[in-house]
Amino acid sequence: MRLAWFASLMLAAVLGVLSLDSGALAQTPAPPDARTWVREHDKNGDGKIDREEFHLAAVEAFFLRDTNKDGYLSLEELVVVTPEARNLLRNKADGRMSLAEFLNAMHKDFTAADTNDDGFLTVEEIEVYMRKGR
Repeated sequence: MRLAWFASLMLAAVLGVLSLDSGALAQTPAPPDARTWVREHDKNGDGKIDREEFHLAAVEAFFLRDTNKDGYLSLEELVVVTPEARNLLRNKADGRMSLAEFLNAMHKDFTAADTNDDGFLTVEEIEVYMRKGR
């Protein structure tokens, strides 16, 4: 689910945050496109995702992915794995990611995708970010 965790995108998502791991790909429905994801998470209807909207989508994505409800995400629970999240998990001895760590990684992706630094993600910015290796 590339964009579904960029919230459900990560990114998918929250930004979605994003690449799929091959095991999850066979088990999950096709991710929504960027336009659909923005429409679903754009609470104020301005056609863009601000940091608050993105944060809410990321929190939702974390709890949807925490299938064993232990308050942590393992690599197996991450359907969408951003470079930030993958690096974090690789460097952790316990292989688990807390909500705070997940949100930190997702917000780094938000910043990287926000190419004009206006504090908003447009459909176009998300699409460009996803093409760059997500």
